Amino acid sequence: MTEKVKELRKIVPIPMGEALQLLKENDGDIEICVYLFKALCVKQIMEQTGCDEQMAAEHYEAEKLDLNKAISSVRETLFDQNYTPIENVTIENIKKIHRWLDVVEDKDFITSLDYKFLPDVIQTFASLSSMKDVSDMIAKAKTIKDKHFEGYSDADSMEEFIRRNKLLDENEEIFKINDAILLKITLIDKELSRHLRNLYKKEIEG
Repeated sequence: MTEKVKELRKIVPIPMGEALQLLKENDGDIEICVYLFKALCVKQIMEQTGCDEQMAAEHYEAEKLDLNKAISSVRETLFDQNYTPIENVTIENIKKIHRWLDVVEDKDFITSLDYKFLPDVIQTFASLSSMKDVSDMIAKAKTIKDKHFEGYSDADSMEEFIRRNKLLDENEEIFKINDAILLKITLIDKELSRHLRNLYKKEIEG
């Protein structure tokens, strides 16, 4: 049975214990075990994505039996198939967010709060249900920074500028927001890419 477990696991990515149990239940018939394992994975894809059996099976095979990749792939396909443009989520506004992210990564989050198109960034994030929390955090951080620099002008000394910035750096709420935004950058990039590819596609199609 050990050799059959090894053979089965070469064909499908199944845990050893599960492979052994499946073989016992099916009299060591590897072909049946492969069929049942694949059928179970296809069912899981359907349950987690809401797609039909054909789509689930095609993506599962295309992703070389990687269940997680297949689920992600199906979700992206369904997202594209059902894509509807959202107000404020435009190619130009997504580009503005990308430029804002460049400031966050190349400089720092506090500096990014002075980005001239920050209101567009906040509004665009607010238009995306999955990014509403990002919009709220940026808006809150901007309010905090504006309060710290209330009454400040270019005529004030550099020492005063440094003093206010130091207070801002030490602000616990800003610190938390900064960390939360940095942790979300990969998710933000992924979400924006989903919309951008569909917006470009619609632009090409006219």
